[in-house]
Amino acid sequence: MPGFIHRLFGRDDKECEELKQGPSLWDKGSPDGWYYHSKASGIGWKKWWGRSLPAHIGMELILYLVLYYIIHIVYKVGLDESKEEFEALVTYFNKNLSPLSKDLTFLLGFYVSQIVRRWWDQYKLLPWPDSLVLLSHGLVNYEVKKSVKFFKTIMRYSMLSYILCLRRLSKALRKMFPSNQALIDVKVATRKELNLLESQGDLGRIWWMPLSWAMTLIRNSKDNKFIPSDQKILIDNISKFQAGLEKVDDHDHIILPPLYRQVVKFAVYVYFALSLIGSQELEKDPYTFIPIFLILKFIFFFGWLEVAEAIENPFGNDDDDFQICELVSRHLWAINKNINQFKGPPKLDDDEEKDNDDPHIVNLNFDLINPVL
Repeated sequence: MPGFIHRLFGRDDKECEELKQGPSLWDKGSPDGWYYHSKASGIGWKKWWGRSLPAHIGMELILYLVLYYIIHIVYKVGLDESKEEFEALVTYFNKNLSPLSKDLTFLLGFYVSQIVRRWWDQYKLLPWPDSLVLLSHGLVNYEVKKSVKFFKTIMRYSMLSYILCLRRLSKALRKMFPSNQALIDVKVATRKELNLLESQGDLGRIWWMPLSWAMTLIRNSKDNKFIPSDQKILIDNISKFQAGLEKVDDHDHIILPPLYRQVVKFAVYVYFALSLIGSQELEKDPYTFIPIFLILKFIFFFGWLEVAEAIENPFGNDDDDFQICELVSRHLWAINKNINQFKGPPKLDDDEEKDNDDPHIVNLNFDLINPVL
């Protein structure tokens, strides 16, 4: 949600992408939502505004200036005998607030850098299923009957674990799959599989169980001749897939100490509350009416703080958060497209092979003879 005020009132109007209608799970995916948010797709007004500086701190700045001008009008019009005392108070506040800005810069800078690092680390840890499908083309014997169904089941279990793990963390994904029945409706799980999972406990805590089922299928794949050899390669990569999800889940448990966040917010809010008095323009100062330097400091510090606030929970449902729903839809689409390439590339016709032979190439051989001295 852009801005402190939006978060304060819990406004979250962003819609979660829904999966397409289709006969199977793999027909429900689409890459459109994921690539819409890419930089290469361009930045329109709608995309720019949701992530712009005015959308994040514009309302806060307006309210802050309203408070500033209320105090300013009282100083200019309402104070008579106590005007000198107020000017002395302004001078005192301004003198003591100036050194604090350096300390606030260090405190806020370290806090934001830690949040940004955690934000990027969590995205890098998100596993992508593309590598598993790519490996299947070198390991799975797709000429064997039911081998395609076998590997699609493995990928379905992988995506089921992916969804169950991230659904506990992601508000957006909970909108896409609001109940366990939704998993059956999109065909990422069967009724028997879901009953078994529910009998073991909370699905968000046993998200790794479908990956265990996938390992069991791979263990028996040699007998069925689906994977004639080197099953350990696929086993190793599914283990890495699970490890990536585990590390993402760990970030939800090992968080940045809340006390540090409270100290940073307290310091910023108190600093700018006192600046309402310390930055008042006195009669002896050049009168500009608009507190330019106060506005710049507000944009710098609150803009910096808003960066941390916007990405502190990357699994939310804001424009600055990970587009998890779009990513799930993209993965389903990519898995289907990639598995369907099991037949390999098209063979070249004889005419095409002849076209590759260039008749104009001339090979020249030169015999180098050492001159007789």
